[in-house]
Amino acid sequence: MLDRHITLFIPGLFGSAAWAGSEISQDLSLTSLELLLSRGRRHQVDQSNDEQLFELFGHTHTGGGLPVAAVMSQFDLDERRDGFYLCATPVNMQPDRDRLVMLGSDNLSVTMAEAQQLADEFNQLFAEDGLQLNVPVSNRWYLHLDSKAEIITQPLKSVVGQDVGQNLPAGKEALHWHAILNEVQMLFYSSSVNQKRRLSGRPEINSFWLWGEGDLPKPQQNQWQHVWSHEPLSCALASLNQNKWVSMPASAEEWLEQADQAGHHLLVFDVLAEAVAQHDMARWRDMVVSINDDWIDMLTKALKNNVLSTVCLVSENIESQSTRKSLKHWWKRSRPLMQLK
Repeated sequence: MLDRHITLFIPGLFGSAAWAGSEISQDLSLTSLELLLSRGRRHQVDQSNDEQLFELFGHTHTGGGLPVAAVMSQFDLDERRDGFYLCATPVNMQPDRDRLVMLGSDNLSVTMAEAQQLADEFNQLFAEDGLQLNVPVSNRWYLHLDSKAEIITQPLKSVVGQDVGQNLPAGKEALHWHAILNEVQMLFYSSSVNQKRRLSGRPEINSFWLWGEGDLPKPQQNQWQHVWSHEPLSCALASLNQNKWVSMPASAEEWLEQADQAGHHLLVFDVLAEAVAQHDMARWRDMVVSINDDWIDMLTKALKNNVLSTVCLVSENIESQSTRKSLKHWWKRSRPLMQLK
C-alpha cells in the first residue's frame, strides 16, 4: 500500500454568513462529506483563506499583511525582482449618497489591451516617482517600488460592498498614497479606455485597489509531495517553494490514478469560494454536491480500503483529519453540514 495522505483545502465549504443557516444545504445529499467531518478529529480555526494558504505552504503569519503581491507577481511575470510590491487590482467604485462604494472587479471583464493602455498611461505619469505598474494578466496588476511603502492595506475581497473611504491605506505614508489614488482616478477617468466603456454602457475601470503589500518571502520547505490546483495564489506559493504542481483532475478517481507516489498531497478547490464571492447560492449548492459525489465519496471509500492513510479537510472554519480508524467511530453520529462548522 502507498502511504498517501491527502489534504483538501475547500474555502467556502460552509457558504456565506449572509445566507440563512441550515437552509443553505437543505435537501442536499452530502452523506460522505458529513460522515467524514462528523467522525474526523476536528478543531476550529480563525484565519482568512489567504492566511491558511500561506500557512499550508510553511509561511507562518506573524501579524501585518500577507505579501500576496510579491508572490503572485513573481508567478505571473515569471521573474524574481528585489523591491516592494502591491497588488493594484482594477476596480469599479460607485457613489452612494455621501460615500463611495467598492463594487470590485468581477463585473469588469478587463481586456489585455485595456490593461496595457492604462498601465502605459500610469507609468508615463508616475515615472519620476519610481513607480511601475505591471499587468501580466488582464485582471491581475502589480505595482513595483524600489523601497518599502509605509502603509497598511485591506484585501479587496474584504472591502467589496463597503465604503471605500473607511478602508483606504493607513499608516505613516497614508496621505501620500491617498493622493496617488486620487490621481489614478482622474487619470483613468480621462483615458480613452473608459471613454469607450461609457459609450458602450460597460462599467468603468475607475481606479485600482492597493493590497497584499510586502517583499518576496524566502522559499520554505514543506510537506507536499505534489500540489493539485488551478487557483492562482496556491499555484504561486507552490512555484515559490518549488513544489511540483499541476491542474486539478476532474474527480477523485482520476486523482487516485495520477497520484502514484507516497507522501502528502494538497488539492485546492476554489469553486465554492467563487460562488460565495458572487453571492450565488444556487451554484454553491450545485458545487458542494459535486465535491461530495465526485471527490469525498471516493476518497472515503479509499480510506476505508487502506488505499489512503489520511484525509484532511481544511476550510476557513475548521480543520478535520480522518483515518480508517476514525471512520469506525460509530458513536459519533453524522450531523448536517451546517452543524459542523
